[in-house]
Amino acid sequence: MIYSPHTLQVKVVKPLEKDDYGRPIPGTGGESWVDVCKCRCDDNSTKEFTSDNGSVYRPAYHIVCSGKVSVKAGDSIRCMNGDEMRGKGLVYMVKQLNMLNYSEVWV
Repeated sequence: MIYSPHTLQVKVVKPLEKDDYGRPIPGTGGESWVDVCKCRCDDNSTKEFTSDNGSVYRPAYHIVCSGKVSVKAGDSIRCMNGDEMRGKGLVYMVKQLNMLNYSEVWV
């Protein structure tokens, strides 16, 4: 993708490690943000999706990435514009297009 000014990041949660007795070990585990790819993040307030059970969702952001992305529905992601956060939320839907080799993420 020629125009990709932002960086897509996914939240990785590492669970607490446990000792021989099943007790959590302090100082282990935690959360971190991992870079996935360069992307373009657009504000989106006009598109609506209807789920199978009839619920209507209006995603806040539409993210376009080159190639296939490793995120899936329910993941917590954010788009960074340098050190500034452009958008953040839970992934609602991921579409991967084969012929044009890009992915769309709805947050």
